[in-house]
Amino acid sequence: MYIYENFQIAFQQLKSSKLRSILTVLGITIGIATVIFIVAILEGYNQSITNELNLLGANVFQVQKYKPGRGFHSGRRRDRKNLKKEYSKELREKCSYVKYAGAEVWEYNISFKYKDKSTNPTFMLAGGEPEFFYNNAESIARGRIITRSDVESNARVIVLGKDIIDQLFPFEDPIGKFVKVKGTKFNVVGILENMGASTFGESKNNKAIIPITTYEDILGRYRSVYITIQAIDAQHVEEAKSQVIGILRRLRKVQPGDENDFDIWSNDMLIESFQNTANKIELVAVMIGIISLLVGSIGVMNIMLVTVTERTREIGIRKAVGAKRRNILIQFLNEAIFLSLIGGFLGIVTGFLLALIMSSIFNIPLTLPLWAVITGLTVTCIVGLIAGIYPAARASKLDPIQSLRYE
Repeated sequence: MYIYENFQIAFQQLKSSKLRSILTVLGITIGIATVIFIVAILEGYNQSITNELNLLGANVFQVQKYKPGRGFHSGRRRDRKNLKKEYSKELREKCSYVKYAGAEVWEYNISFKYKDKSTNPTFMLAGGEPEFFYNNAESIARGRIITRSDVESNARVIVLGKDIIDQLFPFEDPIGKFVKVKGTKFNVVGILENMGASTFGESKNNKAIIPITTYEDILGRYRSVYITIQAIDAQHVEEAKSQVIGILRRLRKVQPGDENDFDIWSNDMLIESFQNTANKIELVAVMIGIISLLVGSIGVMNIMLVTVTERTREIGIRKAVGAKRRNILIQFLNEAIFLSLIGGFLGIVTGFLLALIMSSIFNIPLTLPLWAVITGLTVTCIVGLIAGIYPAARASKLDPIQSLRYE
């Protein structure tokens, strides 16, 4: 009951100086709102991007000429030999821990034509082997996948994604029809399952797949391929990687002691890279929040000092009727904590609303961890406690006789 009465007094004091109270809690509100906003957005992004980056299965990895986004400006790595599609056959035959191994290569900004219709040049064309569909988790809605015989015979067959079908075949069945790509006619033998959109709103259905040998016929053989590999199960991925590295070093004549002239990446590597970046952004947000809280705590301390001065006579009266130093101390500490809690609560609500707006505009999943809310409120209590100690101590030490004389 005593604490409740103290908070009632604190609330009445804040009501009597609304503008000053608002300006005081503003710094704390901004600090907590910044942290809550960034954490909510990043947690949602993290969850979504983790799902997005699971492009390959848990037991799937890929061999590339260079690490993604690296190596092209390095003199040591510029002269790496291309990866050849023939390597995938060796890996399938020689690696006991490998279930599927398939070569694939991609071309971007491709246009597809059917009769008098033509798509925008914004689609992707993949050349692949049958393993492409298993390793990339691509399912067939209708028709069939690219077969081994298609690859061996350089067949002019194609599997289309939903976006291409929507533009070229809005009212007819595409199976058995012929589309033209780079001046070459392809027979449509399959339709990919609808994969929806990514976190960033980009469609996952904007691609088509043809046999890798046919791809090389029409687009050239100068590219380095990607080799995507699926281990026999998730428990034997490392063994599969070791076998793949050993076979590729032999095929590419890498000398003992020399570093690999190719790179391996998996979902875990991409997810780890993203999370490292997200953690750095979150750290910056926390630092900004701390600075704002520091400013806010100074504001709380200042207003409490002003309050002590304005209520000197009241303090004298309370002491005169029996209030102890401890009672005065607790009262002013309660007021400082109450002031900070208001700022913290408003900061949490503001941060959440801003994150909600951002989530709606950019289609970002919204996740607000409970730990962020609890931490925010705890920190504001600590800020209020620290900021209120000096003013409360000063108030509790006032001489009652001098306080009663104060005008």
